[in-house]
Amino acid sequence: MRFLTVMIFLAFTSVYGDVIIPVDVTDSLYTKITSSGPDALIEYIDEFDPPQRLQLYQLAREVMVFRVLEGQNLDDIVSVAEAGIQEAMGQANNAPNSLATEALLDLANVMSYNLSADLAECWPGDTLARHERHYERGLSAALQCVIWRYELDKGEYSLFLAFWAAGMHQLSLDRPREAIYNLVSSLNHAQQYTIDQGRPLGLTPEAGFELILAHGYLGLAMEMCGDDDDQYERAISAFEEGIEEYPELADDYGFGIAQLQWVREKLLAD
Repeated sequence: MRFLTVMIFLAFTSVYGDVIIPVDVTDSLYTKITSSGPDALIEYIDEFDPPQRLQLYQLAREVMVFRVLEGQNLDDIVSVAEAGIQEAMGQANNAPNSLATEALLDLANVMSYNLSADLAECWPGDTLARHERHYERGLSAALQCVIWRYELDKGEYSLFLAFWAAGMHQLSLDRPREAIYNLVSSLNHAQQYTIDQGRPLGLTPEAGFELILAHGYLGLAMEMCGDDDDQYERAISAFEEGIEEYPELADDYGFGIAQLQWVREKLLAD
């Protein structure tokens, strides 16, 4: 006799409308990756309907990146992320209309950016082992995002992030002169975003998190190239002054300082 199981479901809004998945699916994702590895996790996700798969790949990323896992490593994260990106692109190719195609490509774009960011050695306290292959994959993911974000007209903020990610990986690959091109582009988009937000330009607390951070990363690249410019120090000072002047931004500005200092220690430690 077949027994009926009472299940609780989670609802997500997507290009397909509301998508329902079992509420305990996160635990299943955790069990698959920890006990059987990425291939088993991907096979498990493939058993679901196409709209559900997209949500599950995003949940899988949260499990693999933000939970403490035994044997956690970047190669597994890459494998699952690449499967998710391919799933979104495949569904985009078969979408019923142009709006659905754009929405699905945008999801692939988000997944690709998350992959690039997860592989970057810029997160304070993140000690996962990183190798050249991870930086190269992060760089290619970021450059793909640049293409998609222009095609999808995603705006200044999104382009600021994509160019930053590309430049960050080039710094890790010890290619600071190549990184300067992308970090200047990141700064340019951060400047336009700052203008659009009605904030002043310049390395001042009033400019906001994005512009100060963009200046700081460009300063790091210039320092790696042997330039004596003090742009990095001025970015740190702007964040420090901002913590005093704008208490509501203290957490963001404090994170900006921690990130820049973490990266500088990784890249320029004696």
